[in-house]
Formats: sequence, structure tokens, C-alpha cells
Amino acid sequence: MTETLDNTQDLLMDVDKYNFWEVEGEDAAGEVNSKDMDMVGVDEKSGAPVFRLTDNNDEQPLNENENGNFKFKMNTIATENMAYLTEKDKYKLYPSKVPGYDNSREYSSYVSKVFELYNDLDEHRVYSAPTIGIINKSYAREHNYVLNVAFESFVTELNFFIESIKNDPNLINRVLQLEESITILNCLKTIHFTFDSLQNESDSREQFVNSLIDWVNRSDGEPKEEYIEQIFTRNDNIEVFNTLQFWKLVNKLLLRGLFEQALGCLERSKIMDFLKSQCEVSANILGDAIALLEQYPIDSSETFREWKFMVLGLQQTYSNSNTKITGELRDYIEDTLLLIGGNQSKLLQYSSTWYEAYASFYLYYIPTLELSHDYLELALSTHPLDLTKNWEQACVNIINNKIYSILPVLESLDLCTAATTAALCEAKGILENFLDDDTKTFKGNVDKLVTPVHGMASYLLNQFAFELCSQEEKTLWPVAIGLISISPFESASVKRTTISEVLPRFPFSTNDDIEWMLAVCAKWRLPKIAKKIYKILGSKLQAEGNVIESMTNFSKAGEFDIVKNQSWLLFEEAVFKGEPLDDVVLNSVITNNSNNIIPGELLDSLVTNAMRQTLSPYAVLYEFFQAKFAGEWEKSLQLLLALLEFEFLPKHYLLLLLTKFLFPLYLNVDNVKMDESSILRSINCINKKLDCEDDKSKKMYEVVLEKQPSKFKILPADLSQFSNMVRERLSIKLCQEFM
Repeated sequence: MTETLDNTQDLLMDVDKYNFWEVEGEDAAGEVNSKDMDMVGVDEKSGAPVFRLTDNNDEQPLNENENGNFKFKMNTIATENMAYLTEKDKYKLYPSKVPGYDNSREYSSYVSKVFELYNDLDEHRVYSAPTIGIINKSYAREHNYVLNVAFESFVTELNFFIESIKNDPNLINRVLQLEESITILNCLKTIHFTFDSLQNESDSREQFVNSLIDWVNRSDGEPKEEYIEQIFTRNDNIEVFNTLQFWKLVNKLLLRGLFEQALGCLERSKIMDFLKSQCEVSANILGDAIALLEQYPIDSSETFREWKFMVLGLQQTYSNSNTKITGELRDYIEDTLLLIGGNQSKLLQYSSTWYEAYASFYLYYIPTLELSHDYLELALSTHPLDLTKNWEQACVNIINNKIYSILPVLESLDLCTAATTAALCEAKGILENFLDDDTKTFKGNVDKLVTPVHGMASYLLNQFAFELCSQEEKTLWPVAIGLISISPFESASVKRTTISEVLPRFPFSTNDDIEWMLAVCAKWRLPKIAKKIYKILGSKLQAEGNVIESMTNFSKAGEFDIVKNQSWLLFEEAVFKGEPLDDVVLNSVITNNSNNIIPGELLDSLVTNAMRQTLSPYAVLYEFFQAKFAGEWEKSLQLLLALLEFEFLPKHYLLLLLTKFLFPLYLNVDNVKMDESSILRSINCINKKLDCEDDKSKKMYEVVLEKQPSKFKILPADLSQFSNMVRERLSIKLCQEFM
């Protein structure tokens, strides 16, 4: 006999081991704690939850007693949606997220760990039942062993996740949902992921018994500490062991497999001291029963049979013996002996729930899964289901081998957990498939992926992948792409099509993100998607003002028209400015000169052939500026004429060069001479390209007039007048050349 236990805490189950969740107050009664979802109330008419759009009351779309037509538009590719008013002069947009998505760091870690488990299964992700040839029993055993270990690790990861968030008062509702999930998983692990992989029968039985005890005790956390303390702190003078409540507590602990706690209650009650002084027979019998409970066999069925034979002999001896104790106490002791001896009526009498009774049949009657359905029927006949708890019906379905039906319940609690459970059950071959061959005809690759044509496991895995892709948390995108990639249910073409659809929506922000996206494109041979990514990146960089990097990405995307337009816009800006643009990268690119700021390797990576061609007009313009600033007028004129003669120079840019450089610098200044060749080249360009009826040229001329300094107004108001003025000045220059 061990030392007396005076602390009530020593009689409780190991809370850290079973880790059940207990909530006091309103949340324990089923109220939803919505702090983590910003819920502000419930609509009186529909009963739907009401969520706040903004945290600031001053920014609410409508004030009190105001009416308006409020619209809400869902985002098809992200969790952030948009609300807005349709009234006139109401232009503000209100971004809002759909509640229920978990973007926490802890959840990201849980999802990543679970994906690693599933990914490491390799060929064991697929269940195959051999029908011909020599059946490889060793492979089947290995397959089941790998899946059992994976499921055990899966449950452990869920436990870690719950541990990481259970102390957050804003996540009470979330923890309660996860606790329901883990209760269902513990039942599934006990019934279907324990007994079919180990050659050693003792190891299998030990795992099963421990798993069974864990499931029952984690499900509700009974008995509570307050209940135990209440039993041991009575106000009357009746010894605790003479009360029915005490023996109900002891038997409840025994039914749940909590042997240490049950023996601790007996020890604390001082019943052995009382029996030794009052009835030697009862003391010996109870002492022997305690010794047998301390040695409860979980190693093998054979050992259990021997142990039960001794318990039955002890019970029979006590029934036939004369004792000196009162009838009630004798009855209590005899009931306990009958209970551990596997008496069905006593097991049902002292159990308060169907799962307590179900577990007790395995612990004390006949420990075999072959009688599982019989045990369940007996338990339910005495203790019906509590329909307010989703997990109870789910556990009953698990015991009845109806795994398919538990997946909607798990999905309502957590999609990651549901998808992983479905995948492991599918790999184990225990997930029923109710789909007929006629329902498996769908058009389109993506349709095949998002519909359950290959079973619920495929459907949930893909749905979970798409949910991850709809969130702004990019750290989980590799998991989503990975789930699609390793899916054992889809063809390579379906996977490729799906990845090509979701990948461009990745919320990239760093070079590492871009490299990852391009690596996925390379692996799945998606050149068109790679170009699309370059285009998206080019647009983003363009909006940020990174012109050269933007042009580089547009070039890689094959968007040469955009590259050309950007180059001409740079050209136009420099002409209006009257000097090279203040862009170190751009000027380094067109001069092909690296410096301490821009290394040569970086320049080589930035500049594409398309950029070299389209930036060539700006390069000539840059040289023109350098020559002009150096006072090399002849050289600058030749460079300007080269631009005017450029075959692909747009008409409106010809006009721009005329108004900004040729006319004010060479034609309108008498002391600046032009040789005959330069004059004739200018006349030839004007005759061929200057179009006064061109709309773009007209608009360009208007802009030039607007930007012309008031004190240097030398240009006429009309484009046709300017054309005549230029021709006239060229004729004068030509005459001066012959004089």
C-alpha cells in the first residue's frame, strides 16, 4: 500500500496528459466568443451575425437614423472583400474580410507541419488492394504502420496547436472547435489506426488500451476537481467510504481506466484501515482487488484472461463469504468487484455516458474489436447520444465504420484537419466512396479538381489548397501548391492547369517570392504563366516608379509594345526637360557604363535586347545633350538630324524635336550656321513626316505651347503657321549658305 494521499489534486487525472478544455461562464454554455471575429451583435430579423466594417465609429458608412443602399461584393481570389454605398457623392470603399479565417502564426505552423507529414508519406498516400498474384502481406503491414504513425503525429500536431493558443481569451471559441476535432480524431485513431500494423500483439493491445483511455478522458475531462473535493469534504460525520457518491466516483474512474486515481481515492478514504479493524475478510478481498488493479494487464489478451480469472475468483469468494461490515458497504465493495470482473449490468449501471460504457466493455469484459458494434448498441441502449455535441455522433459513426459522414463535421470545425483526416483515411482504405461512375464525368481540368469526382479526400484537399490561395498570408502558398502537386488523385495535366490558374494570384513582395513562383513555373513547364508573372511584376514596378526594372520584366513577358511605349515616354520626358533624366540606372544602361552604384553584372541582368533597341532613340538624345552642353554644335546637330531621320520616329515626336531643339537652337538664331547637307536633310524630313493634320501632332503642339515660357514665346499659335515658319527659316538658312 502506498503512502496516504491528502491532496485532492493527486486524485485527478493528469491534466497535461489528457489536456481537456474547460470553459467557465457563458462560453461554457455554448455562447460564441466573437472577439476574434469582430462580431458586434446579431440581426434581429434574420438572426445572422453582424460584423463591424471599421474600428472607428466616425468612419461608419451610415450614421444613426440614416438610410442608404449598401452593397457588398465578394472577392473571388482573396479574403478581402469590398462594401460600398450606391448613393450620389458616396465614393468611399470599405474593405472587409470574411470572418472565420485563421491567419495566425500558430495556425500557419500547424498547417505546415501537417503538410510535411502528408508529403513524407510518398507512395503510401495511395491505397491499393492487391487482387491478383501473390499478396504482399509485409507491404500491407508496412503501409498500415506508416499511416498509423502519421496519424499519431497528426494528432500530436493538433495538440501542439491547441496548446499554443488555449491561453488566448479571444480564441475560446476556436479552441472549443479544435477540442471537438481532437476528440473525433482520438476516437478514429483508437478504432482504425492502432490494431493493424504491429506483429507483436502485446504492443498493439497496449497502444489500443492507452488510446482508448485517452479518447474517453479527453472528450469531457470528467470527473472535475470540484466534484471530487465535494465528495471528500462532507459536513456530516459519515465516513466518505460509506456513501454512494464515493463509490460512484471510484467506479467512474475505473470505468475510464484511471487506475491510479481510483486507487488514490480508496487510499485517501482510509477504507483499508477501517476494514482491517472491522472485517479481516473484506480487508483481504479489497486488498487483493487493489493489488490486481495495480497490475492491470495491457500487454496481451492472454494475460488479460488470466487476470480476469483471478478477479472473478476473488468476486466469487467474496460473494460466498461472511463479513462483519454493514450491508451497504458490502454491496458497494461487491459492485466494484463485479464491475472490474466485467459484469455487464454493473458496467452499464455505473457509467453515465455511452462512451464510458463502451470503453469499460473493452477494459473489463472482452477486449476485442470484433464485438465493437455489440458494445456500442449496449452502451447506447442505456445512455443515448447527447445531440448537442457534434463529436458524439461522429464517434458513433466511426465505430460503425461510417467514416465518410464525419468529414462534414470536421470541415465545419477546421478545414485543414478535415482534409488531412480524409486523406489519411483514403490512404488507409477505410473511407467509403458513394460516387457512382456516372457522376465522374466532368468537362474541364479545373472542374475535375474542385468537384469530388475522386472522392471526398481529393475534394477536401483541393478545397483546402484553394482556401490557402485565397488568403493574403503568402507563407502558406507553398503548402497549397504542394497539396495540388502531390495529389494522388489527379492527372498531371489537371495539376498543371490548376497551378497555372492560381499561381499568378500569389501576393509576392520580395525577390525570393518571384524566384519561387518562377521555380514552380519551371517545374511544371508553364512558360506562358512565367510571362504572365513577369507582366504582373512589370506593372507593379511601373506603378512604383521603377522604370528600368519594369521594362526588364515586360521584356521577359514578351510585352514589347509596352517596352516600346515606355521607352518613348522616357524620350518625351527628356525632350521636355531639355536634359537627360535624373535616373542613374537608365543613364548607365544607355551608356553601358557600370559604376560603384550599379555593378556590371546587375546591368547585364537588367538590359534585354528589346530594351537596347527601344531605348536607342533616348541614347542618341542623351549624346545630343552631352554635345550641346559641351558647345559642340555641329556634333549635336548631326545627332539631332539622326533622330529626325529615324525611320520609326512617330510624327508627333518629330514635331516635338522641331519645336524644342531644331527651330529655337538652329533655325531661329542667325549666327548659327548650318551646312547645305544638314539643311537639305532637315527639309527632306519635314516634307516626309511633318503632318499638320495629325491629331497627336496637334495635341503635342498644344502641350508645347502651354509649357513655353511667357518671355520666350517664339512659336505661333497655329501648327500650320509653325510649319510654314520652319520651312521659311530653312530656306533662309539655305540662301545664307550660298551667299
